[in-house]
Amino acid sequence: MKTKMHALAMSALLVTATSLVLAATEEATAPVEAVVEAAPEATDPGEHKFELAKEYYAQCRGVDESDFEKIRTSLKAFTDAEVMVDTMADPVRFMKLMNIVNDPRVMHVMMKCSSEPVMWDTWMRGASDPDKMMRAMGRFMDPGMYMAWMMAPMNPQVMEQMTAMADPNRYLVTWPQGLSNPEFYQPFFAPLDPAWQQARMEWMMNPASYQPMIEMFTNYAAMTTAYAAPAIRTN
Repeated sequence: MKTKMHALAMSALLVTATSLVLAATEEATAPVEAVVEAAPEATDPGEHKFELAKEYYAQCRGVDESDFEKIRTSLKAFTDAEVMVDTMADPVRFMKLMNIVNDPRVMHVMMKCSSEPVMWDTWMRGASDPDKMMRAMGRFMDPGMYMAWMMAPMNPQVMEQMTAMADPNRYLVTWPQGLSNPEFYQPFFAPLDPAWQQARMEWMMNPASYQPMIEMFTNYAAMTTAYAAPAIRTN
């Protein structure tokens, strides 16, 4: 009798344990509705917007808005030291950039933008960022950069860009057409305009224009003071 009661008790325990295991398994494998928050779009407040560049490009002949969007990413190298160094480290990207610059329309945009205070603001922010400049200079320590250039003559993509640069249509059609546009010469005569001079002079005389550089030296002085060795006291 005792044996039967013991067997029944063991059976009940096994059934209970099995039920608990099955319940836990179902709970673990049940689909869970995960709430995924959309990551905020990463934006760099110091990134150049190319608003004037787009406007100046539209002044050229035989172009439309989509043409500028095709070269916009490459032109970023002239607004960011890190991007320029990364471009220089890649023979394909560098030759592609040289191909883009070898165009009267792009030259017109670059000449106009290089004399704009908004461009100076971008350069000032970049040059006053120690971390950015250190990363850019450190890129030249990468041996892969020099290896890529050693192998460049055997890279078909590099040869493709060099062949495109020798396209006769570029020198027989594109450049003559660009040079015949009076807007191409506007950057040379713009300094004669008093309004042009006034806007640039105001930027140069405005202390806010140099704020990034002031902050750089201020932060450096504060860091130097914080890590300065304590003075040795003598009795």
